[in-house]
Amino acid sequence: MNELIKNINKLHTTELGAERIKRNLTLGIDDVVTWCKKCLNKADFMTQVGKNWYVYWEGKVITINAFSYTIITAHKISPKIRVMVNSDYLCLEEFLYQAIFVPEGMESPPRSIIEEPEIFVYIHDFGLKAGDLGVVAEQNGQIIGAAWTRIISAFGHIDENTPELAISLLPGFRNYGIGTKLMNKIFQLLRINGYKQTSLSVQKDNPAVKFYQDLGYEVVDEKYDHVGNNDYLMIKRL
Repeated sequence: MNELIKNINKLHTTELGAERIKRNLTLGIDDVVTWCKKCLNKADFMTQVGKNWYVYWEGKVITINAFSYTIITAHKISPKIRVMVNSDYLCLEEFLYQAIFVPEGMESPPRSIIEEPEIFVYIHDFGLKAGDLGVVAEQNGQIIGAAWTRIISAFGHIDENTPELAISLLPGFRNYGIGTKLMNKIFQLLRINGYKQTSLSVQKDNPAVKFYQDLGYEVVDEKYDHVGNNDYLMIKRL
């Protein structure tokens, strides 16, 4: 139990803060503090960044001062989508792990799985290979999602002119449309850099297949990966 939940009864706000929250979220309620407490108890994700707590629930984020427990504001999740810079490369290990598909009912693999050569190749010495391009989604100073490409001999390899794409979001930020924004941004970045198409590999039974198809990817082949999963090889023309 984190400090915020333990001190939930200390939550309060100002009259201006309450009006700001109701306006930002179009809430037709009188008791904003009680509403915020309910959100905390059902939150998808909570994190402390600097002096504030950020509580995420159903596409909304509530900002709470970590020292006074004042509810400062709340608004809809709207991350900044930007091109990846060198300092962002440190987060790629986390996003590589989060990109691993775990079927419903199965336990998540150990984090050491990303050290397997067939997986670690997606981020090893990122920034030094052809096609090393990336974008991130940043919310309240935290990197919450990333999409990146490389030209490597990996599961989704086509040829030396086709960067393979990977995308990942932290669990609490999925299903809010952020993935689509990341994909559109990296497609734009690939075009600027002269690429005509991009590829990816995805397990055949992964629900993300439809997500990729909706973005214009087409299945061009089926094959088995290094542990026997049946994968689609997909291409999107840019």
